[in-house]
Amino acid sequence: MRSVFLIAATFLLVPVLGGCASMDRAYDAMMEPEHPAPQEMTEAAKPIDASSTRKLYLNAVRGLIDQGRYKAALAYLDQYAVSEKGGAEYLSLRGEALLGTGQYDAAVDTFTELAGTGRAADGYAGLGRVAATRGNWSEAAEHFGNAVGARPASAEYLNNLGYARLHLGPEALKQAEFNLRQAYELSPASTSIRNNLVLVLMMRGEKREAQRLIDGIATRKERLAVRDFARSWVKDQEKKQAVN
Repeated sequence: MRSVFLIAATFLLVPVLGGCASMDRAYDAMMEPEHPAPQEMTEAAKPIDASSTRKLYLNAVRGLIDQGRYKAALAYLDQYAVSEKGGAEYLSLRGEALLGTGQYDAAVDTFTELAGTGRAADGYAGLGRVAATRGNWSEAAEHFGNAVGARPASAEYLNNLGYARLHLGPEALKQAEFNLRQAYELSPASTSIRNNLVLVLMMRGEKREAQRLIDGIATRKERLAVRDFARSWVKDQEKKQAVN
C-alpha cells in the first residue's frame, strides 16, 4: 500500500512515522467540523446500501493514514468499521495504523493475518517494514522477498527489497543492484528508486554510472543534495562494515 519505509530526504525505505504530539492531536481533530463523523458523511453521500457505507468508512480510514493520523485511524476502525474486521482491506489499514503508532508486535500479528488472505503480498511487505523499522534487515529482506515473489511486478516491493539488501554487507550488493535496476525499469520516474540505485552503484564502485543518474536530476540543488547524501551514506556503511 505504501512505500514502506523511509528514506530520509527520499532515501528511506519505510514510511516516515508521525510524531507523538501530532498523533495525540489527531483524535481530537477527527471530531472537528472539517472531519465530519461517519453519520454525517454517510448522509451527505447518501449510500444506497450497506456495502457503500462500509466502503465509505474504510476510505475515511485510508485518508487519515495518508495524512499520518494513525491514532485517529485506529479509533475510526474500532468504532465504525468493526463489521469489516478480518477482511483484507481492514487488516491492511489496521496494520498501517499500528505500524504508524509504533505498536510493532500488534502490527506483526495483523500483517501475518493479512499474509493469509488474497493480499498476501501486502502482508509480507508490512512484515518487512516492521522488521526494517526495528533495524532487522535480514528479516526485512526475507519478508520483502516473499512480497516480490507474490507480486513480481511491484516496483515498490523491489525497491524495498533492494534497500534492505543494501544493509546486509558486500555479499548482498549484487542482488540489491539487480532488484533496484528492476524497480527502476518498472518506475523510472520514482526518485526514491533512483536514489537507492545511486547508493548501490556507489557502494559497488560504479561511480561513473551513479554520477550519470545524478546528472539527470533536473535542479542543481537536488543534484547536490542527492550526491552529498549518497557520499555520506556510503561512508557510514563502509565504517560499519570495517568495524564488523
